[in-house]
Amino acid sequence: MEYLTKLNGNTATKSAFDLKYTFPVKYYDFHIYYYAHNQSSLAESNALQQRFLNDFSNEGEDGSVIVKKLPNEKVIGPHPTQFWEVDVLRPEVFIKVISWFQLNHGNLSVLIHPQTGDDILDHTGRAMWLGDKLPLLLDVFDDSTGIPEFGVKGGKRIDAKDYY
Repeated sequence: MEYLTKLNGNTATKSAFDLKYTFPVKYYDFHIYYYAHNQSSLAESNALQQRFLNDFSNEGEDGSVIVKKLPNEKVIGPHPTQFWEVDVLRPEVFIKVISWFQLNHGNLSVLIHPQTGDDILDHTGRAMWLGDKLPLLLDVFDDSTGIPEFGVKGGKRIDAKDYY
């Protein structure tokens, strides 16, 4: 996994308006799905990713969005195909990102889910979809709990109550 943006100080972690998600939501993940073996899908994904990085260059620079590019040659469950990811901590940035994807996702499916520490429920019952809903491979989840540390590659899992 390659981080195209990175966490940069407290900017990404503090809401400019003191907004908070409803407990136990800490932040949101956006998974943008494409098919690497299909040139049209791959080209659309690459163009969308570059447009996102351009349109959210300030947020990428200050760490308000974390953009991750995963390898094209493999599928990483629970996701059924290749994807790239955007993580958003601040609620005011989430509003901008979700509305941007609503208008720009084109033929690509986007899974939007909260991070609450319950991976299965976060990816299913609490998830939202733009475009076609794809089947997920839920058997990859184990019994571990906690929320992955925001913006930290390989970061520890933190209990939701410890985030607040």
